[in-house]
This record gives sequence, structure tokens and C-alpha cells, in this order.
Amino acid sequence: MKYSKPTIYDPNFLPNNVYSGVPSWLNLSVAECKEDLEGLDFVVSGVPWEGGCTIGGYSSTTEGPKGIRSVSIRYTGFLPDFNLDSFDYLKVADFGDVACQNGSYDFTFKQIRERIATILDAGAMPLTFGGDHGIALPIVSEIAKRHPKRVGILHFDAHLDNYACFGDDLYSRCSPFYQMYQDPNMDPSKIVHIGIRGPRNHQEEFNNAQKFGANVILGREVKENGWKASIDKAIELAFKDT
Repeated sequence: MKYSKPTIYDPNFLPNNVYSGVPSWLNLSVAECKEDLEGLDFVVSGVPWEGGCTIGGYSSTTEGPKGIRSVSIRYTGFLPDFNLDSFDYLKVADFGDVACQNGSYDFTFKQIRERIATILDAGAMPLTFGGDHGIALPIVSEIAKRHPKRVGILHFDAHLDNYACFGDDLYSRCSPFYQMYQDPNMDPSKIVHIGIRGPRNHQEEFNNAQKFGANVILGREVKENGWKASIDKAIELAFKDT
């Protein structure tokens, strides 16, 4: 008889499934392998990632995918505003979590890129739950490889997340857009930061947005001009030639 060991002893084992006790997103079907992605429109993935923390310790971002899935089972795909059910039109499945080694950017970002590439190669769009903000970089960068200079971004946040680095950490959660600005396949003029407000921003971040030509719509502007006019402006900027 061949005796096996728990997978925790295998350094090459990469978890993929949604963990026991955690439902799939909206209780949708679970995709076990890339062959299961055929014919899907959207593919859900979780990235339970905690990179360099910018507030001094553990911030529970690793619990994000589990939390989102757990509360999602309260919801349906029906949208009363449009009197339609999304799932009459879209085929979606949950592809589990990307393998993460918290603190290891090299390992985790490589795994994110591979997951996004697999989904895109299957002809679907990724719907990804983090994890800290740093995961935006490998996700967007991988999409931009296939559509150079034609990816637009609507970034809803209080903070610009475009700090050059946090100490010596180039890929912290406050820096993904600084790296994105310099991605050869990205056009920063198609990036819109919307809702920016509050004193956790830095002057350097505003300077960086201006330097690289990214667009900033302040929370104050949304209040003064109205949410609809602000969204229309953001879409016009982000969707240009995308």
C-alpha cells in the first residue's frame, strides 16, 4: 500500500478549492480546473493576501474572500432597477482562491498573474476579491498585456494608492497605481481615481497623479457636481479608446 501524507507537508501543493465551511460566491458552481472555465462569462477568484501593512500590523485583509463569500448567499442576481436577473444572461462560476504566501510578493503575484491569464485565455473576465489593494497591480497588468494602452480603470477610493513606495516596499497597498502608471502597456490618462478625500492622502500622491497624467475626481467634486455627473465624467475619461 502507498501511504500518503497531509498536503501541508508538500511544499508544491497549491490550494485551489473554496475551503470547507465557506460557500461559493452566491452559491454558484465551483470550477475545479481550467477546463471548467469553458463557456463562462465571469470567473470569481479570491486572493487572501496580506502584503506589507501600512498601519503597523495585521489588518485582516486575508479574511476578505471568505467574508465576501459567506455573506453573498443572502443575495440573488435579480436587479429590480432593470427588472432582470443577471444570471439569465451571464454564466459565472467560483474558481476558489489563488495560492498566497503572505509577505512573499514574488510567489503570490506570480500566482495571481497565472490565475488571471488562465481566466482570460478561457475567454472569460475575472471578478477578483482581495486581499489588500496591492493585488490590483498584477491583475490589471496581466489584462493590459493583452490590450496594450486600451485598459481603462475606475478606481473608487478615499486614497490614491499611488505612493512611490512605503519605506523600501515598492508593492505595498499604498503603491499599486504608481507601478501601474509606469507599466508599458498602460495609459495613465485612462485611469480615474474617484472619491478621493481625507488626510490619509499625501501631497506626493497628488503630485504623482499629475506627473503621470492620471485623473482625480475628489469626493468634494462628487458632492458639488452630483454623483451622476461625476460618474459620467469618470466613464468618459476611463472608456476613451478602450
